[in-house]
Amino acid sequence: MFATLDPTSRALKLPGGVSVMLIDTVGLVRRLPHHLVDAFRSTLEEAAQSDIIINLCDASSEEARVHLSVTNDLLESLGAQDRPIITVLNKCDLLDGNVIPLEFENCVRISAKTGEGIDRLLDAIERNLPVRMKRVSLLIPFADAGIVSEIRDRGTLLSEEYTADGVEVEAIADEKLYSKLSKYEK
Repeated sequence: MFATLDPTSRALKLPGGVSVMLIDTVGLVRRLPHHLVDAFRSTLEEAAQSDIIINLCDASSEEARVHLSVTNDLLESLGAQDRPIITVLNKCDLLDGNVIPLEFENCVRISAKTGEGIDRLLDAIERNLPVRMKRVSLLIPFADAGIVSEIRDRGTLLSEEYTADGVEVEAIADEKLYSKLSKYEK
């Protein structure tokens, strides 16, 4: 019975090259039996500690508004209101004329079936990351080649190639590391 409450984790590589971990928790069930409330709540307590919360809702459901309201109330009661929450409406391909009610205007609209809107969802995730990451192409002179090890330690080294002019590097760096690397940008 509780197997459905176990979160599932998956790695996701965003378009900018940053890898993130997605943790999929149980779907929300309204009018959950009282003896299951604590078990359900514990799965969402982890969500309250996340960097970003993706609140996915079936847009074709007649109860979509209620589901979003209940989920938002629960996330607020868990103290998650200070986290970025991206509301995602799935199954938008099933809506008549793709009309979305006004209260859903700030949502990301997708169709997992057709793939429509997935690019907008990935962009929204990247925009809401707590630490901004930047993909850079660098040419590092041999005299400064030691900075490549700093990239390995503090960033993500995507590629390195030794050339006659220095080390050509593709990397992903946070803002602090980027400030050191920007002078080497190609």
